[in-house]
Amino acid sequence: MSKTEIVVIVLAMAADSFATSWFTGALHKKLSVKLDISLPLMFTAGRTMMLSLGIGAGWYAASLIPDYSFLIGLSLLLVIGIKPVIEALKFNPEEKVILVDDSRTMLLLSLAVSISSFFAGIGLGMAGSGLLVPVIVTAISVLVFSSAGIKAGETFGYKPIVRFSGLITGIVILIIWFKFLIFGIN
Repeated sequence: MSKTEIVVIVLAMAADSFATSWFTGALHKKLSVKLDISLPLMFTAGRTMMLSLGIGAGWYAASLIPDYSFLIGLSLLLVIGIKPVIEALKFNPEEKVILVDDSRTMLLLSLAVSISSFFAGIGLGMAGSGLLVPVIVTAISVLVFSSAGIKAGETFGYKPIVRFSGLITGIVILIIWFKFLIFGIN
């Protein structure tokens, strides 16, 4: 898997932090509740840590099953890519819009949105990804996407159409998966 493909996958995975942050920012604005600025930092820390742990677990799993690790890693990425598509199509506002009124809620929300990053990390690790590029790209992109999502939510309010940003993740990963299926594993 090339560095470009890894960067594209990681950027697509980080894109869903935009929608979560948008809805959170819109809710806080509507209720006139001040949103702690550390939410994007908490999202970034959670996702970066979980992705790192996942890549390490993927490397370990790949050492146990070296002949099939790349294919299993790609398949896991495909499943993780399909998840946000299903969430976008079966949108339930109660699951996406969370009032973050204390540190505990912020930590729990950060962990909840980081679970997919852990499994994506396992897929990347099994597919042969290094650690540095995905972690740096995740840290920067989640910080930017979640900060922009909060500002957009506060500015434009609750817009249900934003839920479809999760489709980006699934489409990008599906395209990369089909690329390997059609052109073979290099």
